[in-house]
Amino acid sequence: MYDSRLIELLKTLSPTELKELGRWVRSPFANQREEVVRLFDYLSDKLAPVREAALKKETVFKKLFPDEAFDDKKMAYTMSRLNLAVQSWLVFAEQQSGGEAAYRLQLAKALRKRGLEQQSERELKLAEAALHSQPHRNMDYHQLSHQLHLERYESSASRQRTAARSFQEWSDEESVVLAAKKLSQACTALMHKAVSETNLRIDFLEEVLAFVEERQLMNLPSVGIYYLGYKAMTEEDSRPWFGQLRAAMRLHFQQFPKAEMRGIYLLAVNCCIRQINTRRQGEEQTFFLRQVFDLYTEGLENEVFIENGVLSRFTYKNIANAGLGLKAFDWVEDFLHRYKDKVEAPHRESAYLFNLASLWFRKPNYDRALDLLTRAEFDDVLHNLDARRMLLRIYFDLGEFDALDSLLDSFAIFLRRRKDVGYLRQNYLNLIRLTKKLLQIPANEKEARAKLRKEIEETKAVAEREWLLGKLKEAE
Repeated sequence: MYDSRLIELLKTLSPTELKELGRWVRSPFANQREEVVRLFDYLSDKLAPVREAALKKETVFKKLFPDEAFDDKKMAYTMSRLNLAVQSWLVFAEQQSGGEAAYRLQLAKALRKRGLEQQSERELKLAEAALHSQPHRNMDYHQLSHQLHLERYESSASRQRTAARSFQEWSDEESVVLAAKKLSQACTALMHKAVSETNLRIDFLEEVLAFVEERQLMNLPSVGIYYLGYKAMTEEDSRPWFGQLRAAMRLHFQQFPKAEMRGIYLLAVNCCIRQINTRRQGEEQTFFLRQVFDLYTEGLENEVFIENGVLSRFTYKNIANAGLGLKAFDWVEDFLHRYKDKVEAPHRESAYLFNLASLWFRKPNYDRALDLLTRAEFDDVLHNLDARRMLLRIYFDLGEFDALDSLLDSFAIFLRRRKDVGYLRQNYLNLIRLTKKLLQIPANEKEARAKLRKEIEETKAVAEREWLLGKLKEAE
C-alpha cells in the first residue's frame, strides 16, 4: 500500500489541500461510503511524516474494519473509491483555480443556454470587471479575455451591430493569444535545442514575428516578454535585446503569476548561457556570467525560485555554479547553508554535499573536496556525473594515476549502463577517451601533442575541453 498510486497522490498535497479534500470526501456529492472517510482520516494522519509500517494493508484494514478478517479485495475497493474521490477533487480544484472571472463566465454561458439572457448579461459584465481588476496580463489573461469576447459575440449574435464589434474584439484577442503561444513555444524550443541539440519545428513562426512587429504587439507583456526573449536568443548582437528583456521583466513583474515568472527568469538565464557557450571573448563571457548571477540572486530575493516553500535541487546547483563562476566563494558557502533546508527533503543532503564539494574543488581545496566526493552517495545522475568529472581532474592534478585509471574505467562502464544521461554520454565518453590519450603521450613528443590538441578542438561533444587544452599547454 505504501507504494500505491493513492499514497503517491496524497503525499503531494499540502496541509491546506488535505483539509479541503477532507471536506470533499465527506460530501455526499463526492462519496457516500463511510469506510472511505475512515480511510482518508487514517491516511492523512500518517502522511507527515510518512510511516511505512503504518501503511501495510493488513494494518489499515484492521483500523477500518476491526471486526472482520482481512479481505484484500475489499481493501482494494476502498482504496480505489478514495482514489476516485481524490481525483474528482483535483479536477474540481483545478476548475476553481481560474478565479472569479472564469467562474462568472461559465455561469453566464449556463444561464444563456437556459434562455435567461438578462441574468447571463449581468454575470458577463461581472466577469469582465473581475478580469480587468486582477493584476496579471499574461497569456492566461488574454485567453480568458478571448473567451469572454466569444461569449459576448454568441450572446449578441441576433443584434447585428453589437455582434460585429464583439466579433472583432474576439478575433483580436485570439491573435494576441496565438502570438504569445507561438513565441513562448519558440523560446522553449530554443532551450531544448541548447540542451539536447534537437531541432523542434514551430509552424508559422516567421509570420507571427512579422505580425507582432507590424501590429506593435511587443507592448503587450504576454507577447513582448517572449518576443524579446526570442530575439535575445537568436540575434547576433544579443546585448541590446537582452537589456530590453531585463527591463521588461522588471516593469511587468507583477503582471505575471509567480510560476510563469519563474519560467521567464529561466528563459533569461538560458539567453545568457547561450552567449557564454558561443562567445570566445572573455569580456563577453564575463558580462553574461554576471547577468546569470544577478538573475539568480534577484530571483532568490523575490522568491520566484521558491515553489510551495521548496527550492529545486537543480536550481540550487545552478545558483551555486553561477556564484562559483565568478569566484564568489564566500557568497556561495553562505547560500548553500542558508537555503539547504529549502531543498526537497529526499535529495537535500545529497545536493548539499555535492555543491559543497564543488565549492572546495573550485577554491581549490582538493583534500576537502575529495573527502566529500568519496564518502557521499549522490542520488541524482547529474550530480553523479559531475562528481566523477571532479574526481577525474583531482586525481590527474594530484598525480594519482592508479586511482585515475580505475576511475576512467568505472566511469565508462557507468555511462554505458545508464539509459538516462542523454547527450551527456558522448560528452563524457570523449572526455575519458581524450584523457587516456593525454596520459599516454610523453611531454617531449610535440607532434603527437599537437595532433591531440587538434583532435580536442575539433571534437564536437566533449566535457572539460578547456581543461584538457590547458593540460596540454602546461606540458609544452
